Amino acid sequence: MDTQNRRYVFITFEDLKKVRFKKLEKVCDRIFIFINAQETSVPFLLVQQIQKLGKGAKWVPINGPTGQNINYHLCFLMGKLHQKVHSTIEFAVLSNDEGFDPLIAFINEQGRSCLRVKRKGTKKNRGIQTPAPSSEKPLQIEEGYSESNHSDDQPANMFPENPIDNQIYNHTAKETIRRLIRSGNRPAEVDTLKKYIQLYNQELTEYDGNIERIIGEMQESNDIKIQEGMVTYNF
Repeated sequence: MDTQNRRYVFITFEDLKKVRFKKLEKVCDRIFIFINAQETSVPFLLVQQIQKLGKGAKWVPINGPTGQNINYHLCFLMGKLHQKVHSTIEFAVLSNDEGFDPLIAFINEQGRSCLRVKRKGTKKNRGIQTPAPSSEKPLQIEEGYSESNHSDDQPANMFPENPIDNQIYNHTAKETIRRLIRSGNRPAEVDTLKKYIQLYNQELTEYDGNIERIIGEMQESNDIKIQEGMVTYNF
């Protein structure tokens, strides 16, 4: 089984309705959606987006009261998969609930990369809450899924329109290298490296050419070499 750069996402149905699935589709291999077994209404456009993942999307129906009950099931499945799947597969919990953080910290201590992604747009603590080292530059997910504004052609711009300066690109490139060293990941192809960078730097990908500029910084510092679409690492 090819486990390189794979990522499992865990999310409740209620949280899934509040994010833009277009971005999730780009950065995950499997998504586990925890939903009340009595749920009778699922937005059609959301179903269309999920179908793009095919067998990579799994609905997990939960009986009984909602709320923490669903969270308990999510934690149980994540722990079960932690024992079953290869340690190079990263886990990501999409939730604003800080109650997940102790478990996420424990999973990281066991040698698996695990993080909690918090939706942008909340009044406090915007961005990700994760026990990863402070040097981690996290993924940011847009808030506001709805049938009226969910468009593959014109996604809402949640970030400033001013260009990102060269210092940000240089800093992001250095943080990417540190993360690759720490995690042991080595994306073999340029496309998979771009996806890896996108996971942790969504605020930069709104601008054309940003990922290429980050990779360019990595090449200029001689940390990587690219030839015919393949990446060679010098660390």
